[in-house]
Amino acid sequence: MVESLIRKDMEDLGLSRSIEGYYVEENPKSVLIKLTNGKSFWVPKRFIDSKFFRESSLKQDFIIDNWILRKIGYRL
Repeated sequence: MVESLIRKDMEDLGLSRSIEGYYVEENPKSVLIKLTNGKSFWVPKRFIDSKFFRESSLKQDFIIDNWILRKIGYRL
C-alpha cells in the first residue's frame, strides 16, 4: 500500500520527486509554489510529502507526488 511508505521509499520507487522552489502563499487546501525558473503553480497540501517553511525568501525542496506534478504540467 502506497500510503504506508515513508518519504524516502516513495522517492526511491519513483512515486514522488523533490523540486526546488519558494513558498508564496497558501489557502486551506493548497500551497502556491514558485519554481526557480519563475513558473508558479498551486499544489494540494495533501500531495506535498515534505515539511515546508512559510518563508517566501527561503529556497526549499518540496517532495511532491509525480502524478500531481504531471497533472499540473510540471515536466518530469
